[in-house]
Parts: sequence; C-alpha cells; structure tokens
Amino acid sequence: MTPKTDPDLQQREALLQTVLRNYFGSSNAGILRTIQSEADYVDLASGATLLRQGDISDDVYFVLSGRLHAFSQTESGAQKILSEIGRGETIGELALFTGEPRSATIVAVRDTLLVKVTRAMIEHAITQDPDIEMSMMRIVIRRFRHQERERRPPLVPVNVCVLPITPGLDAVDFAQRLRDAQTAQAKPVTVVTADEIAERFGVAPIHPVGRRHDALAAYIDEIEARSRAVYLAADGEDTAWTRFCLRHADEILLLAEAGRDPSPSAVERACLSPAAPISIARQTLILLHRTETRIPTGTARWLDARPDARHFHLRPQSSHDVTRIARIISGRGIGLVLSGGGARGFAHVGVIKALEEAGIPVDMLGGSSIGAVMGLVLALGRSADEVAAAVRKAFLEHPRGNVTGDYNFIPLVSLIKGARTRSAMTQAVRDATGLDAIDNEDSWITFFTMASDFSIGREAVLSRGDLTRNVGASYAIPGALPPVFVGGHMMYDGSTFNNFPVDVMARLGAGRIIGVDLSVNREQVFDIDCMPGTLALLRDRLRPRAKRRYRLPSVPETMLRSSFITSVSKQKEMGKFTDLLFQPRVPDGRLLDWSRFEEMVAAGYSHASQVLAGLTDEQRAMFR
Repeated sequence: MTPKTDPDLQQREALLQTVLRNYFGSSNAGILRTIQSEADYVDLASGATLLRQGDISDDVYFVLSGRLHAFSQTESGAQKILSEIGRGETIGELALFTGEPRSATIVAVRDTLLVKVTRAMIEHAITQDPDIEMSMMRIVIRRFRHQERERRPPLVPVNVCVLPITPGLDAVDFAQRLRDAQTAQAKPVTVVTADEIAERFGVAPIHPVGRRHDALAAYIDEIEARSRAVYLAADGEDTAWTRFCLRHADEILLLAEAGRDPSPSAVERACLSPAAPISIARQTLILLHRTETRIPTGTARWLDARPDARHFHLRPQSSHDVTRIARIISGRGIGLVLSGGGARGFAHVGVIKALEEAGIPVDMLGGSSIGAVMGLVLALGRSADEVAAAVRKAFLEHPRGNVTGDYNFIPLVSLIKGARTRSAMTQAVRDATGLDAIDNEDSWITFFTMASDFSIGREAVLSRGDLTRNVGASYAIPGALPPVFVGGHMMYDGSTFNNFPVDVMARLGAGRIIGVDLSVNREQVFDIDCMPGTLALLRDRLRPRAKRRYRLPSVPETMLRSSFITSVSKQKEMGKFTDLLFQPRVPDGRLLDWSRFEEMVAAGYSHASQVLAGLTDEQRAMFR
C-alpha cells in the first residue's frame, strides 16, 4: 500500500470511523476499532470495476470518497444504471446475507477510495453486539424500497468538471456564474481553479496515475465534504490539472462555442476518446450562442461527434439561460409533461400561460400526441402568448379550413391526408424561427415527443432529427392520419403506448416534474340497444346537435380514442409521480372539435391558476 502523509492518514481514518459508526449503529468503540484496524483500503481509478454481476463474494465495501455506478445487464446485452453510490454509502450487504452472486456490476465513475470489510469481521462484530445485524437489515430494506420506486431522483453530481473544448472560453468565469445562479442552501457551491491549487501547493498540480490519495486529492475530498457541489475549472488543454479534474468528476461539462468546428478537440481526443477514456463520467455538452441568436442550428454535428453526451443551449449573457443550466446540473431542472387528448389539448395552452404568470420556468419539455403539438412553439423559446397565437393560427385560421378536414377520397391508408396538419406545423416553425425546418435538438428547451413504433411494437422517444416530423409522428392517429417514417420504422400516435410520459421525463433527469393530464374520468353510456342503420344515422346527423339521438363518435374520433385506450391505466399511475399535477376539467366535446379553442384554453388557465394559488411558499420554492 502506498505510504500516506500523517494528516492524510488521520483524515482517512476519522472518516472511516464516522462511516462505520453510522452503518453499524453501534457505540461500542472497541468493535469499531477492531474493524478499522483489520479493514483493507481499496483505490479505484475512474472506469475501474469493483465487482461484476454474477461474482461470488460476500465482502462489504464502504465508500469513503468518490462515486460509483451500479449496472445490470439486460437481456439485449445493454447496460442499465440501477443506482449511484457516493460518499458514506455501502456496497454488498445483500450478498452478505443471502450468499447469492452479485446482482450488479459496480464501476467507479471517478477516482474512488473504499474500505473492504470481510464477512468474518462482520460476523465477529455481530456476536459482540447483536443490534448490529438489525441495523444492517434496516439499511438493506431501505435500499430495496428505494429501488422499487417508479420514479427515482436524478443523479446529482457533486464534483463537476468544466472543460472548454473550443478556444478562448473561460472555465473559471463560467463555473463562478453557475455557482452564483444557484440559490443559497445549507452547504455552499465551491469553485476550484488551477491558480488556487498552484498557490496553495506551490507548484502546478501533478497527479500520476495510481496515486489517488496525495495531498491534492485529500484537499479536494475535504472541500467536497463541506460543499453541496464542487466545480473544477479545467484548462482547455491536456494538462495535469485537466486530467486531475476529469478523474475526479461526476459530470463533465463540455463548454463550446456553437459556431466553431464541432470536431472533437485535442483534449477530448487525448482524455475522452471512447477507446481509452480517463473518465467515464457523464458528459454534458453546453453550446454557447450569441445573445441575438434566434434559434440554434447545426447541433446534430456536435452530437454526432459525441454520441453519448446530452446537450443544452445557452446564451451566456442571458441570466435566464444561466439559471436554467444551473438548475439542471444541480438536479433541480423543471420538466413539463403534456398528455394527449385531442382538442382537449388546447387546455395545455391555458396551463402554460398560468405557469408563465406564476414565474415557474420550463427547463425540459415532453409531450405525447396533441401534447407534443402544444409544446412545439414553447420548446422553440417563445412566450405563452406566442404559443397561443401559433396554435390559433394552425387550428382555427388555416387557409384551407379545418386542419384535419383534408379527407382521402379513397382511404387506402388513412381517412385524412394529413397535408394540412404538416403545413400548419411547418408554418409554426417558420414563424418562430424564420426557418422552414429545424432539428429537434436545435430547440432552446430540451424537447422530446412520444411516438408508437409499429415496426417493433413499442413506444419510441423522439428527440433527434426533423422537429416537425417528430411532432407529426406523435399525433399520427392510426387509421385517421398517415404514419410517419423515422429511420425506416413506421410511427403512429404516441398515446397508443404512453399518453403521459412522466417516466420518460424522470429518466431525462428532471428534478421537478409538472404534469398536465387530460384524461377524462367519466363513463360514456349510450341509450342504444343496437347499432342503427346508415339511413337512420344520416337522418340523425341532419338534426340540430342538441336534438340528435345517436351521439356517436365519428370514425376519426373512434380511432383517436382507441389509440390511447390501452395506455389509460398507465396514464393514471404516472400522475402519482409528478411534483405538481394539473387535471383541467375540460368541457365535454368531440375530440377533434377544434372550434372550441377559447373554451378549452380558458378551462386550462382557470384550473391551473387555482392550483397555483393554493401552493405554499415552500412548494413554490421547489420551482425556482
């Protein structure tokens, strides 16, 4: 084991003693000293594997510093992140009790220090203090309950590396602005710079591979222990300090000017190449734009070069944009989810207006079916009034009349041609951006739409590629509107599988989720014994609406309702996992009756205003 300096050794052992005391729930100093004296320290570099799924072992590991991910292998061979394990947490208690193989693969996200305690040591401790076993069981039970939750909190990074990847960017300034944009809490947000390290240690930081716990690492661990988050401002080049920041990061912010060459920078090629990265931490691309930029363009080229990175757009001079990024990075990003529901979807416009008036921002946005349509202009960075104007223009003022009135003379594939709806969406994008078409990833607000992939029989989350195509796929009612093809897959209305994608928003990393659920909890009972004939139906349709006997839905309405009937039960469940839920009581009406725009908008606005007025100050603070 590498020799340690006395201060480093004392700090490490004091931390271990605290972790052991909290875990075992015992005040028996003798037992704790015995475990501490026999425990083995384990140093893991970023990307190193501690345990593999299926391994046979029954040791318990205590995390003193660093961070790890628990992965499971799916049937398709893909890896799924089960949980994140940080300072003070434990690994391996279940195998200790059951003797079963390890249920997950554990990998270090960044350089990590653990302590291994053997089964024999724990059994010896239990014989001296039986209450220790009960304390351990409580921890296992809490962990199982946490894993069973449908919605898990986002993975919130503690150590964040800010890495410039285009010339001339100031990582220190950006880190300080993110820090200043965060609301004051019990613990501060700390920015660490190369100049500060050089001044403190007398020389530029040097951190050879394999020597994790030197004075510099101990210093960063100390800062982490007293900070809510630590921003490590890296150099824009492959330096010792940059490598140190990367190896100690839970998340890497790739800072870039959007107008520059999107090819990987020299430091990315040297340190983050997929073939041999020195860090496996999540990468987040922050694309910086000029203040006057109307809409981002060309984002696809940046993401093609970094296929595993998520991305966000930011105008550095906009305090609104900086605050939005600060919320997202700190795990407090606000996601808005808009459900499907035909013409009832106009109520979304009223809710959006009420949220804006209440000062509640939207950092991420997702929608299914009509919810995707209503979210389109909002995702492009426009105001609630502009959203309302765009929706009115598309549905009430279409130059060719009813936006869904272009019926096929011979409906071989669909009853409605869909040309009017496509032209309406194209016009909305043109009015908002000045461009005829943009990609989904170019929207100011991170935006996804739900579709149903009929080629493979499952839901599809669309977040890249042509924006109007993706929105069109989300509301392509099977049989009523023609399918949309994405990568050779036939897509239909997203409501078939997931009409209220709160679960998708949670996976995206939103810390606060606002949902607008337009499901109707009312039975529709018909006073009809058998289906009337065609002539009887035609005569009935000639009567005024109030005097009609057969209030049957039209063919398009029937198709729309049947498209999301299978996801109704899931929709009701999803509402439980929102932080703020709106369920406007919209007036009865046909699902494709676009003429009731004003009535639906008013219903959404009135309901949302009432809900927001009833929030406590503490609840309001969640959405700031």
